[in-house]
Amino acid sequence: MAHWRIAMSFSLSRRLLAGDALGSDEVRAIVEAACRLREAGGSLPLSGRHVAIAGDDHDTPSARLFERAATGLGARVSRIGAAALLEGRERAHHAARMLGSLYDAVDVLPFAPERVRELQEVAGVPVYADLGGDAGPLQRLLPEFAGAQPGCCPPEETLLRLVQAVLVETMS
Repeated sequence: MAHWRIAMSFSLSRRLLAGDALGSDEVRAIVEAACRLREAGGSLPLSGRHVAIAGDDHDTPSARLFERAATGLGARVSRIGAAALLEGRERAHHAARMLGSLYDAVDVLPFAPERVRELQEVAGVPVYADLGGDAGPLQRLLPEFAGAQPGCCPPEETLLRLVQAVLVETMS
């Protein structure tokens, strides 16, 4: 899976959660990784991996996008409730540790990025704050991605491919 890794010197999931701006080289590397995934077609780099969508409503566009992105890479997706992650610090930390032992990554809808960062630290796996959602980290970066996009992805697939690139990078 090493050829799927994006050559970056930072933890992408933490950087996205923090809302840090990415440099043009970093943006280009993510877009290129998204294009490689598209060109690879039937490749399933996340085969055997398990991810979860934690939230109260799993029938949102961003939940469907995340599920489509993950399953398109071979991952199995579980839909779970988020109540335990909201009920007091001790219970939330216990639930986060449990999620970290069961899943390779979790997309939490809709939590504040600060809360998700805390859950990620406790879980020990990538935890995203509505990764492909309207207020998610990739939406804020779409203008940068669009400027660096070499044209391999139709515009309607851009966000899907970017979510996939982030999943592969952060779960590798």
